[in-house]
Amino acid sequence: MDDSVYLTIREERQVSRYNNRLIKKFERAKARKNVPEKEYLTVMRDPNNVVEFEDLHTYFFTDVGTVKAVNGVSFDVPQGKIVGVVGESGCGKSVTSLSLMQLVQAPTGQTVAGSIRYKASDGKVFEITKMPRDQMLKIRGKEIAMIFQEPMTSLNPVFKIGEQLDEVLLVHKEVKSDAEAKKRSI
Repeated sequence: MDDSVYLTIREERQVSRYNNRLIKKFERAKARKNVPEKEYLTVMRDPNNVVEFEDLHTYFFTDVGTVKAVNGVSFDVPQGKIVGVVGESGCGKSVTSLSLMQLVQAPTGQTVAGSIRYKASDGKVFEITKMPRDQMLKIRGKEIAMIFQEPMTSLNPVFKIGEQLDEVLLVHKEVKSDAEAKKRSI
């Protein structure tokens, strides 16, 4: 027996309107300009951490409902340590990483609750979930970066990994020479 529950057209429209209102609210907050830095500066729970995820909720709002891709994730990344995130396919590993980078597929994907704290190289601590998009652009690629799983954005197996990392440093960090880029990428 099929126990599937289907929405009526009317219910679909209601869900769609409600979700679209939520999306607009979140997008307006991220698109704000000239936001004082104090609104998204914070402190780390543990000063030895470089990233802290606390009760993170990232959802995707569709016309027929809400997909809770990340629903209450908490973990820390200590300075100088490697942290592996392991789980089944579709459990939210990539969405958690994309949330840190503010690269969740907008407008339907939104970080709706929780906290992501990031300690920058200058010692400032940013609350990523409150950071406007234009400010996030200043640290993405320079301070934090990600190698994606998608074939068009992942590492190219034809080139040495070091060369690919060097290129990022040359583009974003404005190192003066290839030798300096190589030294920093190692």
